[in-house]
Amino acid sequence: MRRGRVDIAGALALVTGAGSGIGRATALALADAGARVLTVDIDRAAAEKTAAACEERGAESVAYQVDVADRVAVAGLADIVHREHGSLDILVNNAGVGMSGRFLAMPLEDWDWIVSINLMGGIHMCHAFGPPMVDRGRGHVVNISSGLGYTPTATEPGYGTTKAAVLAFSRSLRADWHSQGVGVSAICPGVINTPIISHTRFRGEQAAPDRVARVKDVFAKRGHPPELVASAVLAAVRQDKSVVPVGVESRAGWYISRWAPTRFTDWMARVSARRI
Repeated sequence: MRRGRVDIAGALALVTGAGSGIGRATALALADAGARVLTVDIDRAAAEKTAAACEERGAESVAYQVDVADRVAVAGLADIVHREHGSLDILVNNAGVGMSGRFLAMPLEDWDWIVSINLMGGIHMCHAFGPPMVDRGRGHVVNISSGLGYTPTATEPGYGTTKAAVLAFSRSLRADWHSQGVGVSAICPGVINTPIISHTRFRGEQAAPDRVARVKDVFAKRGHPPELVASAVLAAVRQDKSVVPVGVESRAGWYISRWAPTRFTDWMARVSARRI
């Protein structure tokens, strides 16, 4: 059995991709809940702005810059954090990028890029920050996956594959660390109004200006606010949840993936490119 759940008030939390979108909303929600928040982003200025906003809410906050795809840099960050702050109570692996394009339109360099950030970034962080949490017997890791992690599409094989891997990694790590007192949750957002489109590579027919414009319009006008995901993150920590779909489309995809016949989900994947 786990040796106790994390009390967010007074906890030391680290959020990657904290400069904008889901990461920023999560950092602010943690600050409002009384946590000490370490904001981490590849963009130092953005991380510092979020840290300043956390401090305005009365929370202790420090900003750091790191590229989560760089395992050496992540290990160096862990050394600094552990020396200056001690072991984390909460780790939120949110940093991620997007990819839209059919498989044959994607060069292998695109696969290297998205896997290194979306999947290996979280693995690097867990490998660097997890051991002290396990040794202490208390903590919680939250990995941001996606509704596309269980909803295959014809036009997002790169993004969907990495997010499916994040989901599988999270559930495996949860099984591994449960008896060590460390919880692990996978959050699976649907369409969220964040700046991820500015960090998305569009390839092939998906790169057509009218298609890109439609995607941006969907995210801006139909996307859920990032605060919805932040609330799910805090609930996952408090209640030690395993998999948390966020948004009606993500919840629908989760139940369809579990209960619908494979023939039906395969058909949905084939027609997915027509949705936008």
